[in-house]
Amino acid sequence: MRRFSVSLVLMAAAGLLARPALSAPRAQAKAAPPGGEAKPTGAKEERWLAYLVDDEMRRARGPEKRQELSGRLAKVALAWAGCGRLEQLDTPIHLLHAMRACKYLALLEAPGQEKEAKLAQWLLAHRDVRRGLFQAMDDVPSPRKALEAFRQLQANEPQKVLAYPNLAAAFSTAGALRFYKPQPEPATLLESFLYYADPKKKFRYNLKKMPYELSRYLADTRLSIGERKWAAKRYLRTRNLGQAYFHVQYDYAFFEKNKPKKISKVPYTLQNLAKVGGVCIDQAYYASEVCKAVGIPSAIVTGTGASGVGHAWFTYFQMNPAGTSASWHGGAGRYASQLYFTGSVRDPATGRGIQDAELVLVGSAALLPRRRREEAEAANAIARLAAEACSDGNTPADLTPLKQLAGDYEKRFAAQADAPKLEGKWIQAKNQIDQALVESLIDLAIRRNLAYTPAWQSIIALRKADRLSVESLDRFFGILITKTAKEYPEHSCEMILQIVPTLPEEAKREKAYKRALAVYGRRPDLKGKILLALAEESRTAGQNKKAVRIYQAAAVECIQVPSIVIPAAARAEELLVAENRRSAALRMYNMLFRKTSKRTSASEEVRRGTSHYKLGTRLAELLRAAGKAEAAKRITASL
Repeated sequence: MRRFSVSLVLMAAAGLLARPALSAPRAQAKAAPPGGEAKPTGAKEERWLAYLVDDEMRRARGPEKRQELSGRLAKVALAWAGCGRLEQLDTPIHLLHAMRACKYLALLEAPGQEKEAKLAQWLLAHRDVRRGLFQAMDDVPSPRKALEAFRQLQANEPQKVLAYPNLAAAFSTAGALRFYKPQPEPATLLESFLYYADPKKKFRYNLKKMPYELSRYLADTRLSIGERKWAAKRYLRTRNLGQAYFHVQYDYAFFEKNKPKKISKVPYTLQNLAKVGGVCIDQAYYASEVCKAVGIPSAIVTGTGASGVGHAWFTYFQMNPAGTSASWHGGAGRYASQLYFTGSVRDPATGRGIQDAELVLVGSAALLPRRRREEAEAANAIARLAAEACSDGNTPADLTPLKQLAGDYEKRFAAQADAPKLEGKWIQAKNQIDQALVESLIDLAIRRNLAYTPAWQSIIALRKADRLSVESLDRFFGILITKTAKEYPEHSCEMILQIVPTLPEEAKREKAYKRALAVYGRRPDLKGKILLALAEESRTAGQNKKAVRIYQAAAVECIQVPSIVIPAAARAEELLVAENRRSAALRMYNMLFRKTSKRTSASEEVRRGTSHYKLGTRLAELLRAAGKAEAAKRITASL
């Protein structure tokens, strides 16, 4: 798994290292706005607006009023953008949070929900808690389920939730791991949360400071508390936790001879896995749970390597003792000789599988200062609002919503001594709501957080709608090629494969693919994806002979990547058969088959999943169809 580095400044800001640190004396608390919260920060002349928005959130009760307020705030955000203050993103951050709050508080304030209504009031009184929780809830398929999980934590341990807000957000939005074997005596949501929200326990990292995105890879375990204590006692001081993978001896009798797993005869616990062993998925589970037990985010990874055989390893978050670098470490079991280029990890928030490359992005973004992450979110959110507003053409900025709020503020707080001073001279139209504004906001989001996928998705959506010029696209394309290819090759390559098909001219699309090949060509898996896309381009254009050549090139040059070889050969065969060139298809399969080798030390089931077996099977079928039964028989026998 690819690593990413983070500077000492970022690590110190994150405060993740679990060791004592000197801290400056706390400043005396300042006067608070309604609700007992700290005053909003940001551009001095805009603080009154954030102050008023907080007050509006407390006045609006119930789903209808929440929805009405959210609509008003969206118009305020557009008006703010029209004032030409794009580099001062404190106000949009506050507006975005308020719109999220309206969305999720509405779920708690429906008539007849007394317990939920009390929780809504509690959240309104604790801005830092709700801010992280509502941000995390944007990732989940069921916000109601997340709110119910949070309610359980808050109702039982409100002080722990206040002390560990990021951890509470993680537990509320992370689903429990579903493994092929049930965990004996699994911990409840509350028990698991309290295991980590214990200042007396020693963990590898500071769990109070850990971002919720990383903490989710702790929150997804329901391992029994007894097993966790056993693992923590055994491994807390172990420096190289990757070795835990090999502390589960491999069960070769099961893998090679199809005998029952030894672990199937005893309870599925960490202690028993260490005693009787298991196969790769059990090794990955054991090592991952060991890491979680000592407070290290971790995940099981599954993938297919050069042999075509499925495999499991694990990854864990690792920071060096000096705090100068951090990474999602490949753990152990990702054998280099097997060329496991990509793997799949279960996303605790959505439950879906994501590429391990996405996990790298999550870790990289999570360790950025919170402000930069929020600025990227806010800029992209306003960009989408602006894109919708100017979908039918450019429109002047309507400053009326901002001016109305200024009038409301004057009436409510002009006489309040500790309220921010109303300053409205900046409310002047300087930008139209147009495509240029949309692009500026997206560019701003990317500059704040290069790994922020939603901003790149906004670019793709605009290009698909033919609302982003090719010239403007070139600028963003250049950022992908020059700035993200090295750190996030899988991510940037995927974005490119989505962007290039939106180019209107065939010649430009082909040129873009070739440019991408020059950048990503050293990675056989990425090279194969680009070649497949280039072949599809020729096939769609009716250039079948050219498409066949590219498909065959992809199969040969990426022979070590089954996910490329098999589909490339199949598509080339389809075109060759359509042109009545079956003999050419047969020769192609024979050549590819000879370039692969049989895996002898594996079960029949495993061998059937290899490229060698699949290519050989198809070759035998073609030989039989060509009347060469004896040759087909020899191929089948060799498999």
